[in-house]
Amino acid sequence: MTVNAIEIRNLGKRYRIVSGLPVIQQQQKSPILAALSGRLKKRDVWAIKNINIDIQAGSIVAIMGDNGSGKSTLLRLISEISDPTEGEIFLRGSVTPMLEAGVGFHPELTGRENIYLNGTLMGLSRKALSNRFNDIVDYAGVREYLDTPIKRYSSGMWARLAFAVATHQNRDILIVDEVLSVNDKGFREKSITRLKQLAETGVTILIVSHDVALLNDLCSHAILLKNGRLVAQGGYQAIHALYYDSDKYD
Repeated sequence: MTVNAIEIRNLGKRYRIVSGLPVIQQQQKSPILAALSGRLKKRDVWAIKNINIDIQAGSIVAIMGDNGSGKSTLLRLISEISDPTEGEIFLRGSVTPMLEAGVGFHPELTGRENIYLNGTLMGLSRKALSNRFNDIVDYAGVREYLDTPIKRYSSGMWARLAFAVATHQNRDILIVDEVLSVNDKGFREKSITRLKQLAETGVTILIVSHDVALLNDLCSHAILLKNGRLVAQGGYQAIHALYYDSDKYD
């Protein structure tokens, strides 16, 4: 029996955009005072609107679309980082978001300290982190630099450590946004293998990447967005072909 890990119904996210005063008026009154006096113009912009999606447990799903299509907004809503303006999201299981490499790390702390800090922020107990500590360190390949402040790490080392912490948890849904793009070929291939293994155990993975080869290697399904609206969802190859067929997509 097929089980949906994520069900999204009539989802929308609205932001209020404030436009400035003419230059002469800006010079006469600060934007804060102008806002208080009601002189700044405001308008609503829907980042995403009327999104309805079902995502099966254990699938690896590419979220596709041009810049500004609503991909990151959708992932933030699923990650419960921000609240929807309308609609509902039903999640079956726990979520681990990786929306930016190294988020939850403190640059002045060492790699060792940041493993515990980042893991704690993701909901792991200290005991659970200690049990997984060596696996995380070996996977990230940073054992030599464990007691070095991570402000001295390269961007690739940051990303490897973040990926290692995020993927060594017993979570049901993993969200990955471009973080693999900063790593070398060897770690990229290692990460693909790791994500496939997680999917085989039933973990649902959502991924945003401009690396087409990466998506080809990983994804079984895809969702295509345009201007905050859902264009199509289905098998990866069909959605990929639609996205790159300018006559149909545009």
